[in-house]
Amino acid sequence: MDKLEEIGRRLNEELTRLRRYVDEEVAPETERRTAQFLREVSETLTTAASRLESRNAARAAKSGKETK
Repeated sequence: MDKLEEIGRRLNEELTRLRRYVDEEVAPETERRTAQFLREVSETLTTAASRLESRNAARAAKSGKETK
């Protein structure tokens, strides 16, 4: 029974170490990369929206209609 308790204790210690590693090493880098990715996607979407607005304005000007 002592062996099982020792195995359980060591397993618990390793899980604690793993949890700490993920919280301190993996999560911050993942969050940094995710933030950068979202900024890049935002820029791409802004550019795409501008292009669509320009195309719509050009069509409206060509047909003499105002855009909203």
